Amino acid sequence: MRIFASAMGQIDNVGDTVLRRAFLDALREAGELQVFVGSRADSYLSGLGLHDADRLFRTSTDWRREISRSTLREASVYAFNAGEMELQRAYALRYLRLAPHLALNRLRGGHAVHTGFGVRQNTKWRIPVAATLRLCDLVAWRDDYSLAAMGLGRIAPDWAFATGAADVDLLASTPDRPLLAVSVRYNGRRPDSAWIQAMRGLAGAFGLQIVAVSQIERDGPLAEELAVKLGGTALVWDGPDHAQQEVKLRAVYQRSLLVVTDRLHAAVIGLTEGALPLVIAEGGHSKAARTLDAVGIKGATIGWTLPDAAALERRARDVISRREPILRHVVEARASLSELTRAIRKLTE
Repeated sequence: MRIFASAMGQIDNVGDTVLRRAFLDALREAGELQVFVGSRADSYLSGLGLHDADRLFRTSTDWRREISRSTLREASVYAFNAGEMELQRAYALRYLRLAPHLALNRLRGGHAVHTGFGVRQNTKWRIPVAATLRLCDLVAWRDDYSLAAMGLGRIAPDWAFATGAADVDLLASTPDRPLLAVSVRYNGRRPDSAWIQAMRGLAGAFGLQIVAVSQIERDGPLAEELAVKLGGTALVWDGPDHAQQEVKLRAVYQRSLLVVTDRLHAAVIGLTEGALPLVIAEGGHSKAARTLDAVGIKGATIGWTLPDAAALERRARDVISRREPILRHVVEARASLSELTRAIRKLTE
């Protein structure tokens, strides 16, 4: 059975290709992949781990035409592009336009899967989206907030948890790591001087060297600025190739004791290499904190406004003291994703 999956993501975001690579790997076990990549350059595709047997579609016209032909001729699997869901009018209309194809495909014995999603903000447009999702065989959300907003499906970890060090190496990874990684979004709240001083104090308390990393290329200028203020170094993009940047990021995370970030996939990819998260989150609206909560990793958040340097250090020591159980939650998340992969495969058996 052929499987149709879009792998479109941000062209400068390593997290986007990491999670989609894991998703495509899971789908590939169930059938022949037909992948929409649009006009994305080879530098982006490098992070997707595509196989020679995967059939790529470069234009939306060809993609829609092939889906329509498949709907009329055969049973297939339509896999929604994993990632963040924006419940806005245009997004909802795309789902509604797909609904007739999903319904006819289902009558022919085909299937649809919608996994690895998180809802950014709950709006009234959830209603038509949820109606379309009732045509899917599998619906999974990466956090409780998203499940509650949409009212159907189940919880499953973000696909990026499936990547990184092998389970046995992850659990055996040494806590003797010399780096403190800091990854901050360029369009978010900028750290103030008190936050900077507290972070420098945290690094000093644990004898760590600070590396400001650019998870997304646009974060680069801020990472370089923070490196100067924090007395550390910066790892930024030196080219558009996703695979190369991912290798460099993972090399930092493999040597990091902690990752301080407001980037979801900086926290997740760091965890898959044994680096413990301190997620910057104000209130309950951080998708990074919600996604970690869903796999059992709790009590790992800090704020932009820190009570004092001692409170930051106490939170860090608490997280470090729970190193083994936190990393076991990563292993458990992978087991959940393996079960979800088997469920997808069973659809085509």
